[in-house]
Amino acid sequence: MSYCVNCGVELGTSERYCPLCGVEVNNPAAPFDENAEKPFPSGAEQIRHRTVRVLAARVLSLLLAIPLLSVLLVDLVQDGRLTWSLIPAASIALLFMVAVFPCLFKKPKVWLFMLFGTLEAALFLFVLHTILGGNWLWLFALPITLLTGAATIGCCLITTAKRPSLPLKMIVVLLIVMVYVIVLQMLIEIYLAGRIRLDWSLYIAVACGILSIVVLIVGRLYKKSEAFKKKMFY
Repeated sequence: MSYCVNCGVELGTSERYCPLCGVEVNNPAAPFDENAEKPFPSGAEQIRHRTVRVLAARVLSLLLAIPLLSVLLVDLVQDGRLTWSLIPAASIALLFMVAVFPCLFKKPKVWLFMLFGTLEAALFLFVLHTILGGNWLWLFALPITLLTGAATIGCCLITTAKRPSLPLKMIVVLLIVMVYVIVLQMLIEIYLAGRIRLDWSLYIAVACGILSIVVLIVGRLYKKSEAFKKKMFY
């Protein structure tokens, strides 16, 4: 049996380092054995993290339930039915999905949360449209929401991918921004003026195109310089 020379904690042969202070274990009489039984369960850290996530989800749920029930009760007492309270209730429900839903995942993926966020925002807009009425949802709000969600998810997927190089990722993101701003202005012009007119989006698209060319040139020059260094020094 070994004891840590720094803090004195009892150590097993399965410990290469002291789990308390991190000092390396060096005992010739009891060498390190990778296959030895661990003195503590291997899933302890995972259980602790899961407990923290569940606790955070419960606390956030309680904090959001208080204003939700409050506005619903006030509306029922005043009007005898649910009217204006549906709008803040829908807002709180959206906040619940955005704040609490990620706490339930062990290793959250950004693009997956963006997808759920887009669907939640679309559902929230549908609830508002049902309450307020009008034609703004199908012709304006919903297309822009889906367009923004698709562009954001695309940027998340390309930036978190392992295979493409950094210059290629930057170029793809700039191309996504180009398409996004052009389609965005088209949707705005169709809804407000009933026609397609492109002005400010073209300036942004041209700027993104120029930046893409610059990134491409810099990336190729960097590759050539690295290849030249290898030939010179190796």
